[in-house]
Amino acid sequence: MITRAFVASMALGILSTAALAADLPTTKGPPVFTPAPPPIFSWTGFYIGANAGGSLGTFTTSDTFGLFGTGDQYSASSRGFSGGGQLGFNYQFAGSNFVVGVEADFQGSTLRGSYDGANINGQAGWSDSSKVDWWGTGRARLGYAFGNVLPYVTGGVAYGHISTNGSCWVAAGPFGCDQSSGSVSGTHVGWTAGAGVEYALMPNLTLKFEYLYTDLGTLNAPNHFLDASYGGPIYSPGDDMRTRTTFSTVRAGVNWKFDWLSPAGPIVSKY
Repeated sequence: MITRAFVASMALGILSTAALAADLPTTKGPPVFTPAPPPIFSWTGFYIGANAGGSLGTFTTSDTFGLFGTGDQYSASSRGFSGGGQLGFNYQFAGSNFVVGVEADFQGSTLRGSYDGANINGQAGWSDSSKVDWWGTGRARLGYAFGNVLPYVTGGVAYGHISTNGSCWVAAGPFGCDQSSGSVSGTHVGWTAGAGVEYALMPNLTLKFEYLYTDLGTLNAPNHFLDASYGGPIYSPGDDMRTRTTFSTVRAGVNWKFDWLSPAGPIVSKY
């Protein structure tokens, strides 16, 4: 009997203590909410933008030695402004810093150089000038991303429209002036290469600075002989006007990136 009474009293005491503990206030705080980390910035995506900058270069003009030609060659320093737009696509490999891409651009230009010829006793002389009316490129890009900073190298094909204008005044006697008549123009195709750095200000907005060296090759155009004695212009057989165009461009650009692969959010750098 004593044992049963003891066990019963112990059980009653345990139940009473548990009930009392349930009524006591808790010291445990509210659950802590941990927000999801922002998405890692990726360079992958299409983009479109605008650019503007300045160009410096060297133009070379020459005529081959034809029936009336002299084989003259002259060079001129050129300078001017260019501005236009670009579009492209970047792909950043998963878990990697390497970024590959392609870009095409097109811009108007004021790049111009002048060749001043001799003035013989105020009786004869000539003046030529060449101008890049517009130019563009199609390039590959290879970069290594440091989060939202992307240094890169680039290169590919270049093209542009070149105009060469000429004028001269003749000395006494036939064949006193041998230069192109009026103007010749055409589209040159060449190559370009350079480097740059692009910086993501926001997930969809980037700013870039870029250097390009461009060689538009040589364009041959028929040369005409100006001679007051024969009432020119007269075509000079075998005597073509050659214009070689090379220049360097430093420019800034802004791009809007269409980021379809990850949600918008603050930029988080990944190294």
